[in-house]
Amino acid sequence: MSHTSPEAGPELIGHWTKVESPPCADVYPETVTFATGTYRGGRGEGQGFVRWDAGIHRIDERGRLVIGTATDELVAYEMRLDGDELWLVDPDGCRFAYRRGAPPG
Repeated sequence: MSHTSPEAGPELIGHWTKVESPPCADVYPETVTFATGTYRGGRGEGQGFVRWDAGIHRIDERGRLVIGTATDELVAYEMRLDGDELWLVDPDGCRFAYRRGAPPG
């Protein structure tokens, strides 16, 4: 997966909804809102524990998205930002995607 530069951080700001979600991605929130340096995840209907509830995020020197998870662990995800689509690969190889859009309501 190609990387983005560390300067891509501000491009993440906004509300994102999961669009590509294989079963391995069920532990990631249905929606996520990125602000400068922080994020908040939102569960989907019937979704239990999610790895991303609220915390910090940054882009590391290798262009990976580093997220502070629900267990306070910092986890790096391979990422590709393509316009309004954010593609991620977790450390276990699960590939999933979000699309930027307006928050519900």
